[in-house]
Amino acid sequence: MCSKVAGAGVKAMRVTVVSRPKEYRGTVEEFPRRRFGRFRETRKPRDRGGKGHEIVKELMVCASCGAAHREKQAAIEAAAVAAAEAAEAAEAAEAAVDASEVVADAEALVSEGGE
Repeated sequence: MCSKVAGAGVKAMRVTVVSRPKEYRGTVEEFPRRRFGRFRETRKPRDRGGKGHEIVKELMVCASCGAAHREKQAAIEAAAVAAAEAAEAAEAAEAAVDASEVVADAEALVSEGGE
């Protein structure tokens, strides 16, 4: 990142630059037939698969560049959390406006029917 050559004995850090979401398929294996006797086979655990992230590109950087990258990533994650909270608040406000419109419509229908 800084394109400098580190001296001997300086610790390097691994920094993930690019990652992607990945879905892992599980394996479907039949359990082996049980054998009796001293050498009985044990049941194999099933791999259920799952979702995760896969590293696409990783860099070896010096400690100062690693710390700067870590701070930058923390700021990006904090901004993403704040944007998600703002979106939830806007969605809740929109739902409240929709509910007040429904209440106003219901009151209008009741007042028309009562007159």
